[in-house]
Amino acid sequence: MNNLMTATLSAKEDILEELRQGNTAILKGLPPVKAMQYGLALQSEVGRVNESPIDNEAVVTAMLERMDDGDAKERLIKQIEENKKVTD
Repeated sequence: MNNLMTATLSAKEDILEELRQGNTAILKGLPPVKAMQYGLALQSEVGRVNESPIDNEAVVTAMLERMDDGDAKERLIKQIEENKKVTD
């Protein structure tokens, strides 16, 4: 293992150890996805993995619908340009 990988693994273990001791302040400033990963790792350690209340299918559907509505961005840009013409 190279030094960076060893340091990364060590940092992960340090964070997990702090969390085991109840220090959740260590998560402050981490991206939400990273904080969630640590939470899931702890749940996995104790054998209690809670089901997520998030409906993954609904999230995927919403994202796809949002991406299909690409013309919303174009409409907004046109509106901004028209407002600039009026105020100039």
